Amino acid sequence: MSVRSASPVLFGSVLALIASPVFASPQKEMPEQTFLDQVEAPGHVLVTARGVEAVNAEARRQGLRFPAVGYWSPENICFKTPASGDCNGLFLR
Repeated sequence: MSVRSASPVLFGSVLALIASPVFASPQKEMPEQTFLDQVEAPGHVLVTARGVEAVNAEARRQGLRFPAVGYWSPENICFKTPASGDCNGLFLR
C-alpha cells in the first residue's frame, strides 16, 4: 500500500477513534459533572436503582445496550456490596 492510499485510511481511523463514545469502566463511577453532561445526550437512557446490579438488571429488562455509558451516585456507592443506596446508570437505546 502506498503512502498516498494509506493516508485516507489512517485519517479515517483517527476520526473514528475521536468520535467514538467513551464507555465507563465496569467497576468505577464517572465524575459527577461528566455523568450529568451525558444525561441529556440523544439516545441516552437514565436508569436508577439500588446498587449497580439492580441498575444493570433494569437496563437489561428495558433492552438497553451494554456496556453502560457510565455510572454515578452522590455517595459513590454504585459498586458497594451490599447495595446501600441509589445508583444511576446511563445506557444507549
